[in-house]
Amino acid sequence: MKAIILSLACVASLPAQTLAPAFLLQEGQGARVWIEAASEKTVRYRANPQNQNRTDVALRKVSIKFFTPPEYKQALDLFEGKDYEKAQPAFAAVREKYKFTEVIPGNFATLAGYFELECSRKLGKYEELEANGAKFKADALLRKTYKAQLELNAIYKSIQAEDWEGLQALCAQWEDRKVTGSQRAQIEYAKGLAFRGMAKTEEALDALNKAMVADFAASEVLVRKAALACFKIYADHPEVQAASKLHGTPDEEPNSPGAILLSEAAALVEMWNVALGRGEKLPDDYKMFSKYKKA
Repeated sequence: MKAIILSLACVASLPAQTLAPAFLLQEGQGARVWIEAASEKTVRYRANPQNQNRTDVALRKVSIKFFTPPEYKQALDLFEGKDYEKAQPAFAAVREKYKFTEVIPGNFATLAGYFELECSRKLGKYEELEANGAKFKADALLRKTYKAQLELNAIYKSIQAEDWEGLQALCAQWEDRKVTGSQRAQIEYAKGLAFRGMAKTEEALDALNKAMVADFAASEVLVRKAALACFKIYADHPEVQAASKLHGTPDEEPNSPGAILLSEAAALVEMWNVALGRGEKLPDDYKMFSKYKKA
């Protein structure tokens, strides 16, 4: 009797096994189940989370739709609230907790892993994005746009390497592809950096301006990066520098290429203050452009 009591006490002290609630459809019959384990061929589930009886079924013979875990919803709320620093470890925790389901299409471990990578991208952690992206298994993702994003992430390796010709070539491959607004903004941003690196000022500014409007509401981090890249071009441009020196003097040429770019920079400062910056301070080196605003 003591042995039985001791055995029960040991079982009671064990941590509860993580189960993934889901709706399972098999041969036209559906039921709520709790997934316990999965392999490429088999899924093991319980009909009741407190029931120790398990059922094994061939993965190819069933359709499974997972219920959203509350911790995933919390992580997604952080992400959608643009708090990527907090969202990233929250997604990582979900990925680890439900990794036993990662072979099942539509599972939340894989989905959390995807958004963990998205946090790296949004935060500009491109080395981390490349390293973790190389290990990421995307087969279970259901959305084609998510898989397209993983493919598009190759541009950030070229940005890190400052391989401007290679980056421009990569962007050209996406020119005619149907993509989301966010992805189009990324492509145009990358094109802008590539053209800037190749000293093609006009093409760079055109692409960076497209990046700022392609997905203005949702891609706020990238929009600010595109704006700052424009400011860098204006600040370094010899004709802009010459026009700033002549501004307000008898020798000023208001229709010169440098003066036109200078007025564009002034307008961009105003856009930053009104909408683009969203509370982020504009670097002091670029604030001076505001004095060249046309009356």
